[in-house]
Amino acid sequence: MRIGMDIDGVLADFVTPFLQLLERRVGGAPIDPASITDLNFQSHPFLTQEIIYDCMVDTSYDPEFWRGLAPLPSQNQWQSLNRLSREHEVAFITHRWVRDTYDINQVTCDWLRQHGIPNPVVHFTQEKKSQLVNRLDIELFVDDRHENCEDVATQTEAIVLMPHRPYNQMFDHPRVTRIQNLDELFGYIDKP
Repeated sequence: MRIGMDIDGVLADFVTPFLQLLERRVGGAPIDPASITDLNFQSHPFLTQEIIYDCMVDTSYDPEFWRGLAPLPSQNQWQSLNRLSREHEVAFITHRWVRDTYDINQVTCDWLRQHGIPNPVVHFTQEKKSQLVNRLDIELFVDDRHENCEDVATQTEAIVLMPHRPYNQMFDHPRVTRIQNLDELFGYIDKP
């Protein structure tokens, strides 16, 4: 099976350090992660699109930001991901920005190796993920962003799984299956 997996929000905790960066930028009190009901921050009471964009640009030029992301899966789940990557074709598909100042592919692959994926294949895109899913002939796709899940569900034949997160709770689509954790992904793939 060809499997496509997002990294940030699925395997790496992007939200916590990004909120800390936003807190420093606006100079206010800690931002409660529960207040983030959408990763575009459209309805947040004091975060503007300009602040969000500036912080995204800052992270894109900071390899240490990406190296320091905490893993979301447990050690057992990383072992299962390693097994999955040996038994199936797994491609990691991310919207991380490529910069000339450092090699984000190297940083990302090193991070995945550090957590148990010995030979990661990572694809970077700023296009809709469905284009890459179609090009790679992905059969099963996992992403935490509802926009990516809807795009892939409507533009490809791939099965789409979406890990449940506070910021994607309001999304529902008939071709997107919500999972509570990665163990459900492994169970889904291991079905006879």
